[in-house]
Amino acid sequence: MKKFLLSLFCIIFFSLQAKSAIKVTPTVIEMDTKGARSNYITSSFSVQGAEDEIIRFKIYPEYFKITSQGTMDMLEKTQAEDSLINNIKFVPSEFTLQNGRTQKVRITVTDFDKLPDGESRLVLFLEDVAAKEVILPSGNKDVTTKLLVKTRVGIPVYLDKGHVTKRGEIELFKTEQQGEKLVCNMKILSQGNSKIRYSGKAQIIKGRTLIEEKTISNNVVGAKNFLLTNEILPTDKITQDGEYKVRLIINYKDENGKVKNMIKESTVNVTKTRHTTI
Repeated sequence: MKKFLLSLFCIIFFSLQAKSAIKVTPTVIEMDTKGARSNYITSSFSVQGAEDEIIRFKIYPEYFKITSQGTMDMLEKTQAEDSLINNIKFVPSEFTLQNGRTQKVRITVTDFDKLPDGESRLVLFLEDVAAKEVILPSGNKDVTTKLLVKTRVGIPVYLDKGHVTKRGEIELFKTEQQGEKLVCNMKILSQGNSKIRYSGKAQIIKGRTLIEEKTISNNVVGAKNFLLTNEILPTDKITQDGEYKVRLIINYKDENGKVKNMIKESTVNVTKTRHTTI
């Protein structure tokens, strides 16, 4: 008698299925009540499936917080004031994709006057109704591995309401050499009541000479929170031992859409020459 091993995979924030894929546009929804004439605001997103597949999706919301690692902390049961779950409506709540056609989902946030000033949020999950069975090859003839594969795609929804502040600060920036790389550890603060999205670059400088410049990863820092992260810089263009300056330049947009720059520097002693002991 053959034994069957069962596994269930849920894929979040991207779609990955055997012989299938879906496309969601946009992948993040950001709304602002500024200028709204009524006590509700609307938006939408589109979902497109593969041309050779029929798949049925259901939609449901969950509240989340942004962690200090820049990930989503899902909280199914919460009375958080900045949750949009009790204020959101979406149509349709279940639909079928087929022949590569596009389905538009309309969302409405109602009674936003009851929400606190600043940012409120949730994530809308699209999950296929029926799991698909995939048989994987096995080196043991008495064992068959069977996967139950589901697609689960998340679209974060953010709403800014009332008096909104977006204010960032680089609290910590430290660089150290690890082998042939420079590791930059940083702590970014978001001191306002709405998240900040930042981008930027890191520069390696010797005296007044720019040795290397690298674009850093874009990231999100949650409202009234912080982000701990690091960047890896190459030392390929450093040819001499000595002290180097590493400059971090970050920019984000404040609540008025104005670009704000944050700059922090650290020094690091780089050793490129290997000394041989006799």
